[in-house]
Amino acid sequence: MPQNFILRSGDEFRIVAPSDSWKNEKVVTYKKAAERLIQAGYRVTYGHNVKSQDYLGTASAQLRADDLNNAFRDENVKVIMALHGGFFENEILPLLDWDMIKEHPKPFVGYSDNTVLVNALFAKTGEANYLGPNFGTLGYENGWEYGFTTLLKILKSDRPVQLIHNPEWYENDIRYTAAPWDVVQAGMANAVLLGGNSQSFYLLQGTEYQPDLNTNFILALEADELAGEYTLHEVTRSLESILQLPGAREHISGIFFGRFKSSSKVTDTDLAKIIREKWFGNIPVISNLDFGHTTPIATLPIGGMVKIEAQDNQVTIEFA
Repeated sequence: MPQNFILRSGDEFRIVAPSDSWKNEKVVTYKKAAERLIQAGYRVTYGHNVKSQDYLGTASAQLRADDLNNAFRDENVKVIMALHGGFFENEILPLLDWDMIKEHPKPFVGYSDNTVLVNALFAKTGEANYLGPNFGTLGYENGWEYGFTTLLKILKSDRPVQLIHNPEWYENDIRYTAAPWDVVQAGMANAVLLGGNSQSFYLLQGTEYQPDLNTNFILALEADELAGEYTLHEVTRSLESILQLPGAREHISGIFFGRFKSSSKVTDTDLAKIIREKWFGNIPVISNLDFGHTTPIATLPIGGMVKIEAQDNQVTIEFA
């Protein structure tokens, strides 16, 4: 987060669509999300091009980049949120005014394909941004409260914030009791957090938008449902691909696995086998965290310092 930033009553949230554009079938969800932010004391505005569609459900890369550049440039805007995820966010990276963005830092929040932007922002500006709920997520019927509360808690605080386990989670509006965070491997770490959706993080490899892995880092990793029964295969090869990047294996200090959808069939036992196979030493590895493609969705500071203490299912996670 930009140094000395604290969210205040009356601040403006700008909603942009850096990936997929406005979906008419989600209008009710967007309305509820806006109402919840307004009731909490904030203003909500939208990028000029959030409803534009050029191809495959999204606006042209230039229009999407224009909205993001304008949001960073506008001094009235204090927080930028992604409307939702999608597939094509990496198209806008060469079109962003990185010098201007570095001079006007402000929090950007989103998940899924927005993994691309939160990591690229850290790589290009050195500022932390947030893997957290998309705007549309705040309008869900179920599971929205935890994500909404934790997002505002982090944005409003100038002190370290501890991540709290949520007792329930939802998939397709079906409620599940949340198991405790699983300590796949015990350990302690204090390092920069990187990562997010594995398929999207992969898109940054070999580009100038990939964060430097030659410093200690904790990796957050989750996968959506697109791979179906092959989700575990996708996660395994994505993790291996990351580990083969220069500096990665030497500097990985911990791993967070986000919660997987039940349809993926990924279990804690599967994850433990992956970790044993790749042999990471004594770094902490934790699964079942509230990020990914189920709700609720916690807010994680990509590019921010994270402290982990994990011993025998006793886990403390603190964001600086």
